[in-house]
Amino acid sequence: MRSLVTLTGDGTFRAPTAQETQRLGLPEDPHLAALMRVRALLGDDPEEQIATRLYLPSALGLDETDHLLPATLALLAETTGDLVSYGWRLGTGTGLAWQHAREMRERMLDAARIALLGYRGPLMTTALGPATLAGATFLQSGERTLGDPGAVRDLPMLLAEGLVEHLGLVADRVPGAQQHVLLREDAVAAIHAGRIPTPSGRRRYPAVPAPEIGMLWRILMVALEEFGLGPDAVTVGVGADLELLRAARDAGIRRLAIAPRRLPSLSTDAGRALWEGIAEACDDGAVLELVVDPRPGGNLGPELETMLETWRRLGHSDADAAGVAVIAHTGASHEVHAGRADPSAQPDASTLLDEAALEALLRIAPSWAERLAS
Repeated sequence: MRSLVTLTGDGTFRAPTAQETQRLGLPEDPHLAALMRVRALLGDDPEEQIATRLYLPSALGLDETDHLLPATLALLAETTGDLVSYGWRLGTGTGLAWQHAREMRERMLDAARIALLGYRGPLMTTALGPATLAGATFLQSGERTLGDPGAVRDLPMLLAEGLVEHLGLVADRVPGAQQHVLLREDAVAAIHAGRIPTPSGRRRYPAVPAPEIGMLWRILMVALEEFGLGPDAVTVGVGADLELLRAARDAGIRRLAIAPRRLPSLSTDAGRALWEGIAEACDDGAVLELVVDPRPGGNLGPELETMLETWRRLGHSDADAAGVAVIAHTGASHEVHAGRADPSAQPDASTLLDEAALEALLRIAPSWAERLAS
């Protein structure tokens, strides 16, 4: 039976505190403890028509190298670099911070062998997408990677090669895994709109046309498909822009991660055009994955309600939205999306999901599924 809704997280999970580790009887190793808790929450479908998508946490927030940006950089094939005063720099030689980020990824893979012993089901790997990487990293010259078209063109292939190698290691550790990839493009809207500052801060990098961003996505999608991951096994964050939506569809992306909070109102011309584009994509077989904040005060209920209300105003029924996925997220990327936060900035632990956030998502899922079944 087709699931009405699938629940998952954004690829992060704050490492349990010492008190939580003791209270829950968890091992002292933070990677193993975190993965055991994620499996306890998302390792089994809670109801017949509610599915879950387990994920390997890419960031636990243990230190400055334990966040999604360095975790993604550690995946890049044949690439070295280090953490310097102004951010993560790609270049000659592997610095200590870069090496440590790789070690953190390896520790999570080792934890997966133990925590996911005997597991059979979906298992998601999360990374930043190539557009966001271009805006969040720097070159030896001190310029952002975004300022070098050649370096930008290299990123999707380097990421694809690294992801394929990583997915092979995941398959070795967890043979029963049905692999899925989430590519978070937190800064794609800011890059497309020309809101990324140069190192001096006195100007902005030129806006990158949507077709050029779509070509980066297409390179990735082709490489992952050659590995065996088709469009149904790859989710990409596509921002809240009609041109980016069309570029994603042209790139062969079927699963579109969209944050309802960022979508313009249907009462505006831009909003109606975007919503109609979303509806058209769904009619053509695309699947929506809604990025929401499930924590108390995160407005999960109102966000989903607004989504369904707009859906109905476009002539669809609630049941037409069945099959969506809901991705728990703290909302930390909204400021980056709007260009108010630098994608290269170091996040703090409060931006990561925790157990309470995933529990809140699980609590609201039955009422959401009931709406989609009507």
